[in-house]
Amino acid sequence: MHEIDTILSTLRLEADPSLSPLFLQFEELYERKLWHQLTQSLILFFQDPKSVPLRLRVYDTFVTKFLDKINQLDVVEFLLLSLKNHNDYSESLHYLKDLEKSFDSIDSKKKRNDGLKNHNDSLLLIKIEIARIYLYQNDLVQSRDILDDLENTLDSKDTVPLRVTSAFYNVNSEYYRIKKDFNSFYYTSLLYLSTLDLTNDDVIMVYKDDFKELAYNLSIAALLGDKIYNFGELLNHQITTFISGNSEYQWLIQLLNALTLGDFKTFDSLISVQIPKIQILSEHESFLRQKICLMTLIEIVFEKNIRNLSFDDIATSTHLSKDNVEHLVMKAISLGLLKGSIDQVNELVSITWVQPRIINSDQISKMKDRLVEWDEQVSKLGEKIENHGRSIWV
Repeated sequence: MHEIDTILSTLRLEADPSLSPLFLQFEELYERKLWHQLTQSLILFFQDPKSVPLRLRVYDTFVTKFLDKINQLDVVEFLLLSLKNHNDYSESLHYLKDLEKSFDSIDSKKKRNDGLKNHNDSLLLIKIEIARIYLYQNDLVQSRDILDDLENTLDSKDTVPLRVTSAFYNVNSEYYRIKKDFNSFYYTSLLYLSTLDLTNDDVIMVYKDDFKELAYNLSIAALLGDKIYNFGELLNHQITTFISGNSEYQWLIQLLNALTLGDFKTFDSLISVQIPKIQILSEHESFLRQKICLMTLIEIVFEKNIRNLSFDDIATSTHLSKDNVEHLVMKAISLGLLKGSIDQVNELVSITWVQPRIINSDQISKMKDRLVEWDEQVSKLGEKIENHGRSIWV
């Protein structure tokens, strides 16, 4: 106990004054073996931005003294927060593997029926984070091998802690980002977001910069994914608030909305000003122009609410020549965005199905107006039938 007193006293003197009460709590709770309360105090410490300079030392000299006494996943989380923004990836890997060995050792000493939980979940989380470090080291093959093994393991388990599932989706999405697999990155990141509570102020405080970067990368992926033609889920998600109010990135949200609504004026102005600044978007400018044409085609089918569209209508809405309309429709059909047929003689496109999508509030308002109009038409038709068919009913 004297050793712990000395360690905590030294750290308390070096810590920000506002953190001093926590170190006094650590000492008292450790001495009284109140492990749950000690865990809660440690969570407060590690989530406080002012604790960054001392996190790794607190973990190394204090938390490791009672690994088997507190929640397994919390221990891993303390280490991960300690290693956050730690640029020595070899050292980070050493810490993770050392904790993995410690948990293995603890489990091997337990009696089979002693009633204590093993560290399987924490070991899964450690393996996920090891895969992340390999990504940082650009060892994509090693990282992919670990992630594939983990996916099989996770699929075979009946229940998995949300923290583990969240980490897996996060690292998997990071792998796809590095590989520039925009489609997989986009959909895996949405799965990752489904595991988070973005209304939790503590979570936002710790990961605000990460969420801002994720919102940016998701927006880029949505634009460049060749299988992503509906941005509704992203635009309606709270993650976009991390860049929508930021003057540096607000144009991305405007560009996504422009493609969604077929707003060529906004699209052209943003393309000319912003796209040259982002190399990867600049390299795909022709693809983005094709994408807005495809998304505009879907939008006019939705907005006009008619099954047959003329080549002229499509050409006018998509800013294409009439000669390119047939190719655009064939492209949309091949991508599974819609189903229908093309009448080349009469220059008509007959639409029988449109891919389901998430719509925004303006589109919902338009749908409501159409439903009201349809209801009125049905009522008028009912009245007409009643008035003209009375003799038949009698």
